[in-house]
Amino acid sequence: MPAIMLIQAIAELFKFKCIGSLIVLTCWPAVDRIKLARELFKHDLTVSFSCGPKSLEGAYKSQVQGVLYISSSVDQLHKVKPKYFSNWYKWVVVGECVPDAVKTVRYDADILLLKPSTIETIKQNAVDLTLNEVTYYIEDVYIHPRDGIYLHLWGSWNLVNGLQILHETERIIRRQNLKKYPLKIATPLGSYSLDSYNGTFLEYLMDMSIRERDSGVRSGYSSSALIIEMLNATEIIVPTMLWSTEVNNSSMMLELKYGSSELGGGVLRMMPERFAKLDYVIPIWPFHVGFTYLAERESSSNMFLEPFTPTVWWCCLCLLLILALAQRVTAKTPMEKEGAYLATLATYLQQDASAVPEGISGRWTFLVLSVSAMLIHAYYTSAIVSALVSAGRSGPDSLRSLGDSKYSIASEDYDYMRYLMFDVETNREDLEYLKKKKLTSKFYQDIHKGVRLIQEGQIAYHTEYNQLYPHLKTFTDDQLCKLQYVDTIPEILAWVTTTKHGQWTDVFRIAGAWLHETGLAKRLMYRLRIKPPPCRAALLAERVNIDDITPVLILTLTGVAVSILLLGIEISFEKWMSRKTSTSSSVGLIDPTKDFLD
Repeated sequence: MPAIMLIQAIAELFKFKCIGSLIVLTCWPAVDRIKLARELFKHDLTVSFSCGPKSLEGAYKSQVQGVLYISSSVDQLHKVKPKYFSNWYKWVVVGECVPDAVKTVRYDADILLLKPSTIETIKQNAVDLTLNEVTYYIEDVYIHPRDGIYLHLWGSWNLVNGLQILHETERIIRRQNLKKYPLKIATPLGSYSLDSYNGTFLEYLMDMSIRERDSGVRSGYSSSALIIEMLNATEIIVPTMLWSTEVNNSSMMLELKYGSSELGGGVLRMMPERFAKLDYVIPIWPFHVGFTYLAERESSSNMFLEPFTPTVWWCCLCLLLILALAQRVTAKTPMEKEGAYLATLATYLQQDASAVPEGISGRWTFLVLSVSAMLIHAYYTSAIVSALVSAGRSGPDSLRSLGDSKYSIASEDYDYMRYLMFDVETNREDLEYLKKKKLTSKFYQDIHKGVRLIQEGQIAYHTEYNQLYPHLKTFTDDQLCKLQYVDTIPEILAWVTTTKHGQWTDVFRIAGAWLHETGLAKRLMYRLRIKPPPCRAALLAERVNIDDITPVLILTLTGVAVSILLLGIEISFEKWMSRKTSTSSSVGLIDPTKDFLD
């Protein structure tokens, strides 16, 4: 009966770990193996046996695998490779103590110790204890790289209550506390040297006043340092000359590839040839990569005619008519009544009408009219300023619209641009559409030539913004105001990296996800990300050119012509009226001598 209880406890443990197949490491006789396999099969668990660790080879990384180790006189654990103690393998050790070989296995090993109890042990401990009251206590095996093995109570099992998980939260927290264990950060030197910077390498990395240099190193190191701090470990900086080359031994990538360092101090982009050598921990993107160009200023001919929507214009007209009628009705003198309409319109246009009525109602109406006119004029003015500020900032804002524009394209020559974007076919439809319409044989250009082409306003140049930023000091203020950007590389392409299948990978990823969840990663990027230089002309408004005010000039000149025409008509009418009056007067005069002579 105790043996059946033990098998049931083992089965429930593996089911809790979501395991459907087991590898049993034991050197039992064939008969005993068959009996064990039969009992485990009753609990829907498939079993394979091995007297050595060879059977683990085929299951590595293909699926989560359960491993049952039953202690015997022959210790097999010292022959098992460390990688088989990763989180992909859920171990249950049945025995009175943990084998000595476990002391050297991986930190992230998922090992539970289940101590079997015999009938004799039960009788010695409690004479009246029944089998239903027998409890198996399950302990979590925690292996610290420096401090060795610790056993912590994790759960229990008995026939009545089944499996009871008592301390799972404590188990998780325990594995996120490395107790000041030293972890190395392989960090490229980048542009740092004692000749160019008066300070240590660490001071250089923490100096935010020079963000335009080595942002990739700063973001990688700072993220790695935050991860290590979250895990309560100790960081050690390992300076390397290079980033990702495999030719020179002083390379960040080789440090990680061979496990000499645990974290990379510079972000690396995902590339197919790196997948087999590195694991990716946390996505970090401190800079933009994309097309930069000078946008042509689009015509804003409706800027002064339509700062409001048609509905707002109709409302203003209705309000003008209502206030004009109120001004007319409340006028007291004939002069006020005669000039009521024009006074209302002049006040709306913020002009001095000099027609304040004398009566109380008329003055109140004039006050309401003045306030309304002030508000409408203020909103109209702000609408005009907003339109002026936004003028000149328009242009292609996506890869597809850039492909449909008049701009040519070129790019700085980088390996990831060549082999991940432009020289290969991607699954990004907008990028392929752009390449089909714009890609030429002169696509790759030196950055100095690219800057000149941007200044000429004829090309959209593709590069990292950090590479372009130092050259922006040669741009005029008008050019800075018209700079536009279209990003091409998603933020998840650059990552902080670690050793492939390293024992720290899982806990690093958990800490990296925590950085994003708490907003620390976004805060770090905000500190590192370079902002475009200020555009002084855009602080108030874009300069107004003749095209903007052409419709207003046409309306004004038309109004002047109509005024002259009306003036001519008025003069002609006055002359005609005076001529008619003089004629009537001449006809109406009678000669007084005519009747006398007759």
